Amino acid sequence: MKAVLFEKFQEAPKVVSVADPSPEPHGVVLKVEATGVCRSDWHGWMGHDSDIVLPHIPGHELAGVVEAVGKDVRNWNVGDRVTVPFICGCGSCSECHAGHQQVCLHQEQPGWCCQTDSNQSQFPNNHGNLGGT
Repeated sequence: MKAVLFEKFQEAPKVVSVADPSPEPHGVVLKVEATGVCRSDWHGWMGHDSDIVLPHIPGHELAGVVEAVGKDVRNWNVGDRVTVPFICGCGSCSECHAGHQQVCLHQEQPGWCCQTDSNQSQFPNNHGNLGGT
């Protein structure tokens, strides 16, 4: 797949080819059809966030289509149109059960927590909450 990658903070990112991901048993792989760059991406690129490990594929705002589904996924199918929020809740903690996924106790943030979760690649892996369209 193609992905935007930066190898050093504050240096120009480049478009590279990286291996296509496979879904985890409880996750999906998405084909990104629309994405944006926001101020958080800029802060990451500048080196302001200690959670970012280089090399890094940025991004966390996207819409796309489910490309592959893990064996334990029940509510999503290949071809489903989805959006992914900045914060993906686990779906199991007390905050998620109360409808407060944005403050999930075990949240993941695509483009920040996991290299494969970045939306500035064609096929990010996602195992958080998706929004159907």
